[in-house]
Amino acid sequence: MIAVILLIAFTIGVGGLVNIFATSLTTTSTGIASNQSEALSKCAGAWINVYSVQSDKVLFSNPSQETIRGINVIVSGGNITPSSASLAPGATSSFSGAGWALAGNTSVTVRGLCQTLVTVEGKCTTSQECWDA
Repeated sequence: MIAVILLIAFTIGVGGLVNIFATSLTTTSTGIASNQSEALSKCAGAWINVYSVQSDKVLFSNPSQETIRGINVIVSGGNITPSSASLAPGATSSFSGAGWALAGNTSVTVRGLCQTLVTVEGKCTTSQECWDA
């Protein structure tokens, strides 16, 4: 009889621990999903406008309402120029660097992160009006 009571008490205790773990896991997962969906909705219209590609520099702007961080300039040849620069809403910026050459490339992509989760980018190719090189 005592063994049955102890077995039932042990089962109830283990069940309570599993319940606490499951509740904690669900709450954490829901919070993460909520944060990500909020970032996605804020960044839904975010993009980078690459409006001029010249032989020695790239001019771009942020027409969206969110700050874009970690700007990278990528040319079609595969060269990536990383930067920790931020681009505030409505701001314009340019990239030019020593030894940076556009020769032989057919596109330039400027990429960054909105809300540190969502990748946004703008692109200009040789067939577009933005290509002045």
